[in-house]
Amino acid sequence: MSAYEDGLYVFNMVDPTNPYTVGYYDVFDGPHEMARETDVYLRANNAPTSTYAGNWGVISGTWGVDVRNADGLIVVSDFTTGFWAIKMEGFDGWNGHQWGVPNISSAQDWDNGPEGAPKKVS
Repeated sequence: MSAYEDGLYVFNMVDPTNPYTVGYYDVFDGPHEMARETDVYLRANNAPTSTYAGNWGVISGTWGVDVRNADGLIVVSDFTTGFWAIKMEGFDGWNGHQWGVPNISSAQDWDNGPEGAPKKVS
């Protein structure tokens, strides 16, 4: 999960009634929870700074996460620090069929297609 200024969080959801955190990595290197007069919300609404005194920089930090099924590579996008490729010790990928869901990921094997796709005949 991407958590903006808190970085990447990894949860164990084997028991969905009892999820728990198994790892995290803070990729955001800026100051946390800073109210900013130049924030886009202030400018867009022409509001005085005092109106948004509690407005902290939620437009900073991790905003996207993708997990590659085949090898478990975790790719993270951060507004401030950019692209990260993270390998979590002990996690070498997963197969959705083992969990009763399709084995899909946005990082597919583009040469062979997703699992179960018809194969090209040469």
